[in-house]
Amino acid sequence: MEPETPTAWPVRRRMPDLAALDEPTRTTVIAAVARLRTLDDVFADRVLTLIRRHVPGYAVLSDDDIRASARRFMNILVSELSSLRVPDAALRKRLSDHAIERAARGLPLTVLTIGYQLGSREMLALFDEVAAEVALPPDLLLAVHDSTWEFSNEASAVFARVQHDLALEHAHFDAERRSAFAAGVLSGTLPLERINRDAHAFGLATQAHHVAVAVRADSAEDAAAIRRAIAVALHTSADRLLLAQVGTVLGFIAPRAPKSVAGHLTAVGPSLPLDQLDTSFEEAVLVLETATRFSMSGIVRLSDLGPRPLVLSDAHTAERLSARHLAPLDAAGRSSAEIEETARTYLACDQDVREVASILGVHPNTVRYRVNRFQQLTGLDLHRTEDLVTSWWLLNRRRD
Repeated sequence: MEPETPTAWPVRRRMPDLAALDEPTRTTVIAAVARLRTLDDVFADRVLTLIRRHVPGYAVLSDDDIRASARRFMNILVSELSSLRVPDAALRKRLSDHAIERAARGLPLTVLTIGYQLGSREMLALFDEVAAEVALPPDLLLAVHDSTWEFSNEASAVFARVQHDLALEHAHFDAERRSAFAAGVLSGTLPLERINRDAHAFGLATQAHHVAVAVRADSAEDAAAIRRAIAVALHTSADRLLLAQVGTVLGFIAPRAPKSVAGHLTAVGPSLPLDQLDTSFEEAVLVLETATRFSMSGIVRLSDLGPRPLVLSDAHTAERLSARHLAPLDAAGRSSAEIEETARTYLACDQDVREVASILGVHPNTVRYRVNRFQQLTGLDLHRTEDLVTSWWLLNRRRD
């Protein structure tokens, strides 16, 4: 049995040099070009019919627009045919500009590619009719077919590049918008009406509570790693995160506090409405700075720091810590002063209930009740060393 001969691809026919053609062939080419130029309306109508029948994506364009585009398409091919040229850089630039304009009109570039392929097919069908009229040599006819499909493939490649570039540009623009929104919310510079207007565009409910998350990034690579880690912790896409770079700190707007962020110290502020989230972020930054100073790790909140922020504190920081723990005590009504004084004395007496009762002239059970009430209201557990120190510092600072 003789081995099968591999099927060879047909040799691609190149456009000949017009000047190298004999006079009769050159005259035939000129006649074909002249005839084609009279058929631009016929071609435009045929393309319109094909487009409307097979490519619904062109619904964003009018009939007149499609016809005009078909005429321009035909003019390009006929102009190339008139000098027997192949697509060049200038033509690729025209295709790119056309793709950008069409995309701006709302026409998907995948749809534009299909339209060009249909146009190429219809152009060749029309050219075959004209070639038969003027008796164009078969080899030259095949060369025109190859050149036309080369043009169609070139157009497809150009449209694909433009689509890729536009997708990157859109992603970059969307990232900039998300970053600007996050920066405005976290810094407190975005007006309430802007927050209410733009929040829905980023998938946020304006009335819902969110938390500010702060993480330190030492480089662009570190920032990218943090972003991915936060996305994993929140079970969302990294592209959907709302974040802003503030110096070396990355601030995130999160629907909830992450449970863990692998490999990164992460500070979390309180849960607040969007228009108050700057307060949450300010607290998260304070927590991050303090936790970094004390070489802490994992997820950290202000309540986890005990008296540590006092090491870095100024008056503003001290007021924030006082507001966090003592505001509920102040809201307890007439008994708040008694509870506060009992707690202060209790700490001063090294937690000796009987000595406190003697100093205040009350029953020991009253002391125990007031101390328990202090712990309930402030969230400070006096059995924990850090909470005990925080309580002592806050209470004595207020007295002074």
